[in-house]
Amino acid sequence: MLTQFADIEGMDIRHELFRERTRNEKSEFEKVIDRAVEIAANHLIPRGFDEFHWKNLGAAERLYLKGLELERHREARAGAYIELAKGFGVREYTHLYERSEANAVRFKTASEFKRQLLEGDGFGSSLTRHVLFAIHETVREENARAGLDYLKTDGAVYYWGQRKAILALLAYFKPLAHIGHMPHWAADADAAERLAGAVENDH
Repeated sequence: MLTQFADIEGMDIRHELFRERTRNEKSEFEKVIDRAVEIAANHLIPRGFDEFHWKNLGAAERLYLKGLELERHREARAGAYIELAKGFGVREYTHLYERSEANAVRFKTASEFKRQLLEGDGFGSSLTRHVLFAIHETVREENARAGLDYLKTDGAVYYWGQRKAILALLAYFKPLAHIGHMPHWAADADAAERLAGAVENDH
């Protein structure tokens, strides 16, 4: 496809395609594609999510949150999630699945993750993952204080600096309690609302 053009953004196509590169060095084309993916991802904001905080999320976080929006709209085709992952430039994402049957795909809830993926690169080290675990702790202990304590004491979360982002994520999860075809989210979404109250009142 690329070879039908003489140049892109002033770059010589043939030179870039056949130029020798060092190991792990990205070509200028790959950099252009990465920028295009980032620009597109910035405009795939789920309805109800704060735009400012969306731009500060990692690709895997965006995929997870957008995947919940697919589920809200009763989209359960594997192909839809695969295309979504491509759109965000995420290659490894099967660990997000609770169900992966062809026409019954959905991502895990906070309580379904339990302690999985709480470390490492990507989604595991993200603020979204830690907020999900705080929701899980709120459900498990039946007390929002447990979730709040986790967010404030876990070394991976800069609580006071990320407090508004935490509230934006909780605000996105709360309405899932009222989606009739997503009963698996009922307890976690209710916990997200209680945890949001605890964070808002924490001064």
